[in-house]
Amino acid sequence: MTTDFTLPANAHWAMHDGHAYWQRARPDPGLLPGRRHIDPMEMPRLLPYAWLLEVHPPADGIAIPRFRFRLVGSHVDTGFGGPKTGRWLHEMEPDFNSNAAMQAGFVAVATEGHVSHRRGKPRFAMNAEAAELERLMLPLAGNGRDVDMLLGFTVFYGGDGNELRTTL
Repeated sequence: MTTDFTLPANAHWAMHDGHAYWQRARPDPGLLPGRRHIDPMEMPRLLPYAWLLEVHPPADGIAIPRFRFRLVGSHVDTGFGGPKTGRWLHEMEPDFNSNAAMQAGFVAVATEGHVSHRRGKPRFAMNAEAAELERLMLPLAGNGRDVDMLLGFTVFYGGDGNELRTTL
């Protein structure tokens, strides 16, 4: 379980605010927050950038957890090029289960409770205007220890380096 994670100083404000919110939501210092500790009404400014992924056990001969989007903010849907709520990650990105670079952050957060931050070129099929993204993934655990959801925040940038405008 990650307790000493620090974001880069130049990370987008949504990464800093999302991480701070997650830290405040922890029920006790040694425990992870669960979905019940996350209240969208407490983070309205973050909602366009926010997403929740359900973590499901491995199945169908795949050794890693499966992930399904429970909630996806409007900016994230714009970056992906369309709505993703209810979609399985491995169905929207067929290479996910076989591409170690694509799955590494998701699996580490889900299985080890690590926090993951990345800025760089998108690894998934995206809106053609999305040249770069920055994302933060945070573990959620209903019992405080076993990760059952991921809380994420993603900002998409166009080729000009500016944040993509939300269009959906």
